[in-house]
This record gives sequence, structure tokens and C-alpha cells, in this order.
Amino acid sequence: MKSLRVIIPLVLLIALFVFFGVLPRIKNAQELKAAADLEKNRAPIVNVVPLKHSSDTTGLTLPGQIQPYRQTPLYARTQGFLRRWYVDIGAQVKQGQLLATIDAPELDQDIARAKADQQLAQTNLDRLQSVQLPGAVARQDIDTRRSAVTVAQANLGRLEALKALQQIRAPFTGVITSRTAENGTLVSPGSGQPLFTISELGMLRVFVDVPQTYFRYIKVGMPATVVIPELKNRAFTGKVVRTSGTLRSDSRTLLTEVAIPNPKQELPSGLYSQVKFDMIAANAPVLIPANALQMTPEGPRVVVLDPDQRVRFVPITLGRDYGVTLEASSGLTGQERVVTNPNDRLRDGQKVRLRKPETEKTVAQR
Repeated sequence: MKSLRVIIPLVLLIALFVFFGVLPRIKNAQELKAAADLEKNRAPIVNVVPLKHSSDTTGLTLPGQIQPYRQTPLYARTQGFLRRWYVDIGAQVKQGQLLATIDAPELDQDIARAKADQQLAQTNLDRLQSVQLPGAVARQDIDTRRSAVTVAQANLGRLEALKALQQIRAPFTGVITSRTAENGTLVSPGSGQPLFTISELGMLRVFVDVPQTYFRYIKVGMPATVVIPELKNRAFTGKVVRTSGTLRSDSRTLLTEVAIPNPKQELPSGLYSQVKFDMIAANAPVLIPANALQMTPEGPRVVVLDPDQRVRFVPITLGRDYGVTLEASSGLTGQERVVTNPNDRLRDGQKVRLRKPETEKTVAQR
């Protein structure tokens, strides 16, 4: 009896401990496990944004090198001593204007001898042709004398042409941009530096190397704006007049020539410039947020949300980088919705939920 009095309270205490201590803990653990399983099996929440196309008009700015529209080095065409030069660098010259003269005394003597040879050949021909007796002079002798006259005339013409080359004249209207000619210098054809360099500056050419990405947009006749930083970013309007038609193998660029008028010759050649093109793209690329891009070993891709709330991985080709947005030149149509900040747990074809946007009341309570 005494033992029952001890056992019964002990059993009651154990029962109370189990009921109020152990059972709630077990129940709480089961509830937490169930909640964890539910959360694990629940569709993940994602943020999505609609896509849009970039502008059809694309602005492209590239460095350019300004050069004269025409530039020609002038060399001596005959050997002799430079007698005198008449123009210096910076001089405005007209087409055909005398720039320098070359003195060649030997050439004058050769011309005098050639004139004498021609006169003698003509005299011999006239003497044979004056014979009236039939058969006294062979026909072949007359033809030989006539050929000698022709040869003498040709030799005289050649020497007189060389005589004319003693005068260095401007081939077109322009500006003398270099001079190495000095009085008394011995000159000869094709040797040494040119005597003068003449440049046409009324029209200028700007050469631009267009990268491979944009070469298909460059068209002959399209407008271009040339900006000169040293002139407080003053802009000059020109147009594309020609391209090389092929890309350079070393730089993968298309050499493009832009012509700009320079009637007042305000711009010297050799300036560095910035050339701006307004290019019309036939198919405007799609813009995506930078935080929607995933870089994988297979290449760049985005996560697209289908109408049935399932995600799909789409590989893309990147274009230009604008910082917060990027161009996708292929892979997207522009009608999709992409997931921003996609996590690594997403799987292709997985069903997801959209994050509900915050209401104005929720924002105000913060």
C-alpha cells in the first residue's frame, strides 16, 4: 500500500511531463517539417520584366583621320640643277602655275644638234625629190631619206618635251604643304624626296575604320558628322563617299571615307576627329536588363517565362553593352518576359510563381 502511494504520484508526474513537455515538442517538430516540405515543394517566386526593342536609329561614334582630298608629291622629270623655286609652304597656287625651273645646259646643246640633224635630213630628202630624170633615183632611197626626216623630227620632239619638263608646274589648284627644293640643288628623275607636295584643301577626306559589327550599316551617301575637339567640338557635316568594300584581315574593320566641304580652309589636314554615323538598322535588336543575363559554359542565356508560368532557358547572342541594359542581337523576339536575378535552383520547364508587386499602402507603412 505504501509502495502504491509512491508509484502513483510518480506515474502522474511522468504523464504530466510527457503531456505538457514531450508531446508539444513532437507536434511542433512535425509542423516545422511539414512546413519545410511544403516550402520545398512550392513553386519558387521570380521577378519578371517585359522586353522591348532598341531604337531603329543607332548612333555610332568612331575616331577619324582628316586628310586632303588630293595630295600629290612633285618630282623632277629631267636631270639638271634647280635654277629657282618660286613658292614656299602655305602658298596658294593655281593649276598650271610655275613652281620652279631646272637648268640643264646639256639639254640645250642636244636640242641644237637635233635641229641641225632634222634640217640636214630634210635637205637630203628635198635634193632627191628634186631630180627630174626618170629612173635616176631609186624609190628605196627616197623612202630611206623620208624615214630619216621622221626619226630626226621625233628626236627633236623628245628633247623639246624634256625641255618643257624643266618647268615644275602645279597639276591642280591647291596649297603647297612641303618644299625640299633649294636653288642650285642637283636633281634627277625619281630620286630623293619630292621637290614639292601640293594638297587640295577645299574638300577634305576623313578615313574611319568601322568595326565588323557595324559594317553592314555603312552605305555610300549616308550622312556623317565630323566633330573636332580642338575647335570646341565644332561639327562639320559630310557624307560617306566610298568604302574599301572588304574588311582588313588584321583589325576586322572596314575602311570608310567621309568627304566634308572646307571652302574657307578652316580645317588643316592631319587633325584627329570624331565621326558620328546615324545608322538605320533593318531589325532593331532586343534590349534586356543586365541583371537578367546568365553566363554559362555554353554561352550567354536568359530565363524566359512562358504563359503557363514555366521557365525556359534561351541562349542569346550579345550585342552592345549599355551598362544597365544589353542588346540581344539574336535569340529573342522582343515579346518575351525575362526573369531578373535568376537563381541557380531554377530548372528548365519548372513552374514558378510571380512576386506580387508592393502596394502603395505597404510602401507607405515602411
